[in-house]
Formats: sequence, structure tokens, C-alpha cells
Amino acid sequence: MNDSYKTIIENGASDPHWDDFLSSLECSHYEQSTCWARVKQHQGWEAIRLKVLKGSDWITGAQMLCKRLPFGGFVGYIPSGPFYTIPDDQSLDVLVRSINKLSKERRIQYVAITPYVENNYLDKILEKNGYNPTEEMLPPIATTRATLILDLSKELDTLLMDMRRETRREIKLALKSELTIREGNEKDLVTLFRLMSIVAEKRGDRPVPSSVDFFNWIWDYFHPKGFVKLLIAELEGKPISIGIIFTFGKTVRFWKYGWSGEEHKKYPNQLLYWELIRWSKNNGFRYFDIVQVDSCVTDHLSLGLPVTNELKSRRLYGPTLYKIGFGGKVVKFSGPWFRFQNPIIRYTYRSIGSSLMRIPHTKKLISRIS
Repeated sequence: MNDSYKTIIENGASDPHWDDFLSSLECSHYEQSTCWARVKQHQGWEAIRLKVLKGSDWITGAQMLCKRLPFGGFVGYIPSGPFYTIPDDQSLDVLVRSINKLSKERRIQYVAITPYVENNYLDKILEKNGYNPTEEMLPPIATTRATLILDLSKELDTLLMDMRRETRREIKLALKSELTIREGNEKDLVTLFRLMSIVAEKRGDRPVPSSVDFFNWIWDYFHPKGFVKLLIAELEGKPISIGIIFTFGKTVRFWKYGWSGEEHKKYPNQLLYWELIRWSKNNGFRYFDIVQVDSCVTDHLSLGLPVTNELKSRRLYGPTLYKIGFGGKVVKFSGPWFRFQNPIIRYTYRSIGSSLMRIPHTKKLISRIS
């Protein structure tokens, strides 16, 4: 309780009112949904939801995923949250202090929070309550620091004109080709994982998620509610490019894609992106999130600076260069923010955290938790 504010804490994987409220907000994310909590249950995470009310009005909230640590206690993770109706309301302070109190009561040794968008007011509250932003990859690892958002209130012709000239030309050529687009179903998830793995291998990465099982869980919990969709670009019935989107709330998020590497002169990926954008616009969504760009690359290019070998060596340089061809606005995230419950550990990490992260035993422990 804080004056007229009160915090309600709930456990369990299902709460239809939670998803209804969350999806009604201008800025909400599927990772705060109960559908996501049910997916993460398969990986050992349990959900705790906190609601902050002012009188009878629900103002803000956060879904924390918790996992037991191998040496005792728990780790807490709030992905793409918290969410709120008022970006600078006192309820955010009430929420963060409630998270800290809950952590103490339930032996949650540290909490990681990855806000979905930048909010200076929230950043100050987190810092005031013992959280620190960090570049270190503490578990659970959060890699997305910026994304690219298209405003779907614009007409389709305007969206096209906002794109790079070369991207627009490639879309027009793809539309004239023999490529076709069809909606996928659960049976196509194997194809998604196979083509996604091809892309990852070309980049020298491993596919994330690492098995088709994760896609099946996504389908089981999100698809019955209409929160996920699959589109496939084909040539004579053969899948060439495939993408899966989340349709939760007012934003469509292009989560994962795969490409066989074939028919590049017909531009199957550009066609897939355009058809997903067009579908999102025609179905009444407000934004299209292309998902994950490198803000260092976008900042560099926006200033008109020469492209250096160092810039080209960045892991997301190629994907970022490709994605910004579709136009849109770069949106950055603050954090991730971490807080250790034990003040001694909190002080120790601030002092020697970087050194600890380089120890092989520490890296092995992180891989067990994440």
C-alpha cells in the first residue's frame, strides 16, 4: 500500500484478464503475456504477476519469470516490461519497490529487468531502488538493445516511399516474379526451423531457439488466441523464405525468419517482409516491429559517417543494413537493469563484476541458469 496505490500479487500461468488488459495498451509486449509464461514453463520458469491499482483502476504491472538457482534461491526476470498506462506515474515507483519486497520474501537472489522502450522516469526509479544498467551478460541474457518500428497509420504507398529506393525496387521485382505467398500452419514449423538454421549457419551462429519444440509451444499457446501467424514465400510449391510474427496487442513483431538461400534474384525475403507489413496494415495493427537492429550501426549511418571495417565487423551490421532499407524509426531500449538482493553481492559486482564474467566457471554457471 502507498496512499491510494495498492499492489496485487498473483501466481500461476493463466489469467485472461491480464492478457486482455495488456493487449489494450499502446505499448505492450507478448513477453509479458500469460501465453509467454506458459511457453517458458517448459524451460523451468514460473510466473509471478504484480498489478498496481490506484483505487479500482489498474495503472501498471509486470510479469516476473522465476527460476530456481542451482546453489539455492531464485533468479527473477521481467522481459520487455514493466508496462504502464501513464509513463511517469508514481505507480511505477510502487511497482519497483513491490518487486524488491517480493524478492526478499521469496529468496529471489537477483532480478533482471529489460524495459521494452526508453523511459527516463522509469530509469531513475530503477536506479533509486538499487538497480544498475550493465553491459555484462548476466543471465538471463538479453541481447536486443534497439529495434525498428514502422508506423502503420501511414498509407501503403507512403510506407513504400519511406523505404530505401533499392528496397522498393526489389519488392516490385518480387511482386512480378513467380513467387507466391501462403499462410502457414503448425506443420510448417519444421520448415521454419530448418530454414532458420540455414540462415544461422551462414552467419556462424546457432539457431535461437535451438529446437523446433519451442516453436511448437509458441503455436500451442499463442495460436488459439490469434496471437501468432506464419507466412511462407514459395516457388512452385517449394518453401523459399518463411517468417513468424506475433500479433499481440497493437504491434506486429517479426520474430524469426528463415531462408533457403535460393532464388535470391527474385528477392523472396523482400517479398515476405512486404506481405507481412501489408497484412499487418490491412488487419488494423498500429505498428510493425522489424525486431532488433544494432543502434551503433544506425547511429553511425544516420550521421553520414564513412563505413569502417570495424563497423562492418559488428555481428548485426549486415542484418541492420538490410532492415533499415524498409524505413521506420529506430527505438532504443534502456538496460538491461540488474539488482542483487544481497547488498554485499551488489557492492562486489559493482567493483569486480567485469572480471568475474570472464572466469570460465562463471560462464558455465550462467549457461545452466539461462
